[in-house]
Amino acid sequence: MDKIKQITFIKIIVVYLRYLIGFAFVFASIVKIKGERFTTIPTSEPVGYFFEAMYQTGFYWNFLGWCQFIAGCLLMSQRFSTIGAIIFFPIILNVTMITYSVNFGMGTPTITLLMLMGTLFLLAWDYKKWIILFKPDHKIKIDLTNAPADRFMNNPVWVIAGILFMVLTVLLNFLKDQQLVAVWIFTMLSIGVASPIIVFIKEKRQNEFF
Repeated sequence: MDKIKQITFIKIIVVYLRYLIGFAFVFASIVKIKGERFTTIPTSEPVGYFFEAMYQTGFYWNFLGWCQFIAGCLLMSQRFSTIGAIIFFPIILNVTMITYSVNFGMGTPTITLLMLMGTLFLLAWDYKKWIILFKPDHKIKIDLTNAPADRFMNNPVWVIAGILFMVLTVLLNFLKDQQLVAVWIFTMLSIGVASPIIVFIKEKRQNEFF
């Protein structure tokens, strides 16, 4: 993993995987936080019956929404993405099991499985931050202070982009005008394209300076 973490292309994948998974959860969480139904599928269908039962729990429905929202925001923040991935893992594992247990068709279980695999990869990426939890106290020895800082992954541009993605994702749930949705898509794509360009330019200038 340490060798893989030196590859810039993989670093970009990690950053945008955090954005993508975080976006999916933040977007899905707003409906639950607002106390609204997640789907209009009739209760005669297993999926509709399941979601209606969850909706009728009331406070628990809101609680699920807030858990998804917090995990998604932490992932998208980049700065606290490890905590987000740790919180996100049991949630997406539970969702994956549900989609395979209840008849969700073919598409949804595949998507949730891919999200689960993506979360496992993010956890593996940050393994140094949590691996000590599984070591005996007398064997814990870790000192990363002498390791060179990864300027690319820690660039504040990623954090700023993550905050913008969070705000725009929440805003999407309140947009009704189709033209505004088109503007939203354009804005999201613009941030997604501009962020790595800005990071690469800053990296190039810093390398020239040093």
